[in-house]
Amino acid sequence: MGLDLYIDVIFFVNFIMDLLLLILLRRILKKVILRRRLLLGAVFGGLFGCLEIFLWKIPGYMFVFISLGEAFVMVRAVFGRQEIRELVKGTGILFGLAVAAGGAMEFMLRCTAAEKLFALPLLFWVFMAAGVFFLVQGMWQFADEVGRERRNRFTLTLTDAGVSECVTGYLDTGNRLQMPETAEGVHIVAERVFKRFADSKGERAMIPYRTIGNPWGVMEGVRIERMEIAGKRGKIRIDAPWIAKAPFGLSQKEGYEVLLYGETAIREDK
Repeated sequence: MGLDLYIDVIFFVNFIMDLLLLILLRRILKKVILRRRLLLGAVFGGLFGCLEIFLWKIPGYMFVFISLGEAFVMVRAVFGRQEIRELVKGTGILFGLAVAAGGAMEFMLRCTAAEKLFALPLLFWVFMAAGVFFLVQGMWQFADEVGRERRNRFTLTLTDAGVSECVTGYLDTGNRLQMPETAEGVHIVAERVFKRFADSKGERAMIPYRTIGNPWGVMEGVRIERMEIAGKRGKIRIDAPWIAKAPFGLSQKEGYEVLLYGETAIREDK
């Protein structure tokens, strides 16, 4: 039983899919790319998709190398002259995105009879390509969020009057809590950690804060001797920091016990 393939449909579907993946690649790498270069890269992708029809009998490992070469050409067409490191990075990410998108497409192929699938109207392929794009984009955003959360976790050592506590802290730009008079940043700690410094001789204060549903809240705060933050770039020491007892749970899974002030200069995800 024969299977009719329409080269114009195959080109258009690959063109749309590759264009969407290149747009996603631009967002991931945070680069400014001209539209005409994106279109050029997508045209190469459409042409490669047509050529792959004649390569379906080659071994799988050879197809991987061919696909990597195609991704490199597309990245080179889009980014222009770049350092080889940047081209390799872009090629690897684009190849990964293409594999994820291809897996979604393959799933739909297996769920629908091939003869019927290729007979579907072009508009169906456009909507399917858009759906795959949003799926892959969601997967990337989820992975990026997980990676960002891990990068923003740090090992902290709080010290005051002979008491030392080693805990995990999380750098959250949403923590804008400051001392009302001096505008010093305040680090919010779990109740267990705050109790460790109950006998501190440091300065104490009631620190006002606002949240939805509680615009006139206050936190008990104390100034301790120092806090050391261990990161990939070494240790950072903060002398005489303010800490405040959290009136709420910091992490549902108790993954961290200190919410660092948002402007603490230790961000490693830049």
